[in-house]
Amino acid sequence: MQEFNAVYQDEIEERVYIEGIEAKKSGSKIVGVYCAFTPHELIAAADAIPVSLCAGSEKPIPFAEKHLPRNLCPLVKSSYGYAINGECPYFNSTDFLIADSTCDGKKKMFELMSKVKPLFLMMLPQNYIYENSKKYWLQEIYQIRDSLEALTGNKITDGSLSNQIKLYNRYRQTVRDIFELNLNGSPKLSGSEINAIMGSAGFEIHLESRIKEMNEAKQMVLARSQTEKWRHAFSQKPRILLTGCPTTNKKVIEAIEAAGGVVCAMESCGGLKTAGDLVDENGNPWEALAEHYIQVACPCMSPNPRRLEILSNLVEDYQVEGVLELVWQGCHTYNVESHQIKKHVQERHQMPYLLIETDYSESDNGQIRLRVEAFLELIKEKNNKRKGDTTQ
Repeated sequence: MQEFNAVYQDEIEERVYIEGIEAKKSGSKIVGVYCAFTPHELIAAADAIPVSLCAGSEKPIPFAEKHLPRNLCPLVKSSYGYAINGECPYFNSTDFLIADSTCDGKKKMFELMSKVKPLFLMMLPQNYIYENSKKYWLQEIYQIRDSLEALTGNKITDGSLSNQIKLYNRYRQTVRDIFELNLNGSPKLSGSEINAIMGSAGFEIHLESRIKEMNEAKQMVLARSQTEKWRHAFSQKPRILLTGCPTTNKKVIEAIEAAGGVVCAMESCGGLKTAGDLVDENGNPWEALAEHYIQVACPCMSPNPRRLEILSNLVEDYQVEGVLELVWQGCHTYNVESHQIKKHVQERHQMPYLLIETDYSESDNGQIRLRVEAFLELIKEKNNKRKGDTTQ
């Protein structure tokens, strides 16, 4: 874990940040994004640089609470706090923001953020099922195109968009390849290591290099798994599927691993929910992009059957032994939908389920650790009972 942190969260992040700032000095525009619904391919096709800005730190929240209610989601408050306190170099470097109306908290917060930086708010349809929703979403993407062309002075052609779709598909496939090292009940790396490999770069610049580095990390993991020390490092640990809100703060992943479990797969944003499917590379690239991004299985959509389908596939493919759902305090969309998730996991898969509702502070770390330990013990007891039934 220390090796991955040193290589990916320090050296690569620093290098990518320097490359992004140098590109900005040379005239490239930097576009901040906040959600999985924003098409990064479109930004790159305008020869701009996307950077994800969802924050996971408790530090800027007191700044945000000068304008926002205290009982709002910590992700919303942290992201806004960094926008106004001037301490986030990534936010400070942006020329333009693209936001998504995924929840009321974000939508109203973005009204305030638009006073700090130029911001385009994509208005999401209420579901991804009806054809009218897809047509509406395509028009939103065309509006983003117009805004990006005005910002950058670059025309986004069908060809430039198609090229970026192919490149980002390769990136998604690489993310899938990293996760698939944990397929079939034989994990080769932890959830923290997956985060270190995938989530440290910041600016999405020179994506070819990022793909190469992630493939190098994959080879490191495969080579490590052949050594005696690592061959069975994760084989006896309960295999956990982490679902729910974006894992912008790592406290729950760390609690699972500290208690002796392994996060073998993550369904949440930034994980297999968004990397699991590729954009269609045939036909009209604009329609393909709209079709792909409207399908994000977010609880802000109603109904949201794709999330249950994705969860079932991951449970089976990764031979999951327990599902843990993370909900940030104040996130009503995920919290309401957690009832359906619990029922689906327990009734469809006869599997232990645990809901952790928390914020970005460390005040409840001990309580979370105790609940996770009890959850893992329940899984172990169930496994031992199953083995006993099999031998009888």
